[in-house]
Amino acid sequence: MIKVAFIGAGSLVFGETLLTDILTFPTLRDEIVLCLEDIDPKRLDLMYKYMQKYREDNLQILENITIEKTTNQKEAITDAKYIINAVLIGGLDVVKHDLEIPFKYGVTQCVGDTIGPGGVFRFLRTTTFFDSLLEDIRTHGYKSDDSKGLRPLLLNYTNPMAMNTWYCNTISPNSTIGLCHGVFGTAAVLEAAVHLMEVNPQGFDYLCAGINHLAWFLKVQYKDSNSEWHDAYPLIREASKSQYFLTDIEKLRVDMMNATGYFMTETSGHLSEYLPYYRKSSSLLEKYRGDGFYAELDHALDYNEQRVAQQNLEKEFTEKLNQNSLPFKEIPSWEYAPLIINAMESIIPVRINGNVLNKGYITNLPPNCCVEVPIFFDSLGAHPQGGIELPTVCQALCMSNIMVQKAAVEGALTLDREKIYQAVLLDPNTASVCSPVEIREMVEELFEIEKQWLPQFD
Repeated sequence: MIKVAFIGAGSLVFGETLLTDILTFPTLRDEIVLCLEDIDPKRLDLMYKYMQKYREDNLQILENITIEKTTNQKEAITDAKYIINAVLIGGLDVVKHDLEIPFKYGVTQCVGDTIGPGGVFRFLRTTTFFDSLLEDIRTHGYKSDDSKGLRPLLLNYTNPMAMNTWYCNTISPNSTIGLCHGVFGTAAVLEAAVHLMEVNPQGFDYLCAGINHLAWFLKVQYKDSNSEWHDAYPLIREASKSQYFLTDIEKLRVDMMNATGYFMTETSGHLSEYLPYYRKSSSLLEKYRGDGFYAELDHALDYNEQRVAQQNLEKEFTEKLNQNSLPFKEIPSWEYAPLIINAMESIIPVRINGNVLNKGYITNLPPNCCVEVPIFFDSLGAHPQGGIELPTVCQALCMSNIMVQKAAVEGALTLDREKIYQAVLLDPNTASVCSPVEIREMVEELFEIEKQWLPQFD
């Protein structure tokens, strides 16, 4: 019996994708327990009813599946071998503060979930949750009774990915793999660019490494009809000059590729926050504005979109429950957690890009910072690929973000408000528009308005 606990299962769209992905794998349909947990009983019940209907509508395939629900984290974790986490502590109401307070000081954020004031304070709100989650995993999670000695594995989707994964693996070593959509999502964009150049590729592959939301496609290659591999970058650069989805949508990301020589993993809206170049003036934002969501670069774009989506989400999900029958999903998405679980429970290994602490995997980034690298998974666990050296420009841009993350993690571990101030002080986007005194005032305002979510700093 395999038990998978989903913490934050009230994340309806994400929960539906991951849970139905898991059940596409025959190995994972043999006496598996999917335990759904959320502190919001209404959203939890919607997800539970959906999964129960999905099972009943496909009973011949899913008869050995057990679906459970609970609002008790410890109950969900008990005997779980895999824990998927997708929580948002405080919800959108507190995210609003992450965006509005810095905006008073001239700091604009398209998303605000990675570094900068938004990312740092989202991280701080999450640390006490991770403390309790990791303790429950340690004391109540699956205990191996074989020679492999594998422990429960936390598969984290909650942002800020790098800071959260760094924090978790510091207080509980080798406990957590951070998972993100950026690598496989961008790889699909680059593969599409190659196809548009009419070379009819017979294969596509890449090496991507760096840090979460700032990882670099160091090698991109395609296979021709003679089974020979070729560098795909000349085609990608040509596509960036002539193809709509690069020239008109990803203006900013293409601009950074032209500057550094390498394409990176996040949309233009996300990327604009991690650098000092773009968000410091309205004229620059207008110049690099693209055509499409996250390419528009607007302040609070993601928050405003999520606020509208949340108003309709429960209604849309209820409509799904009223369908006559929910069809069985034969092919999984590219989300990593189900692929990892299948690889560890079967004889089919998989390569993904995940977030772990740096043990020489990227040779020119600091030891024990959080890096995003290729990782192979099999029945013996995770095997990160090592010996990767970033080009100097990619190294430097990653370092500018890593030092923000380092200061924030140190501040969270020691409850040092001065370290938190220094983390925001080091943020490239914030530093492009604010003086040190202004940043201190901003941080104090954020601590005050979000104090109910940060009791550890009282």
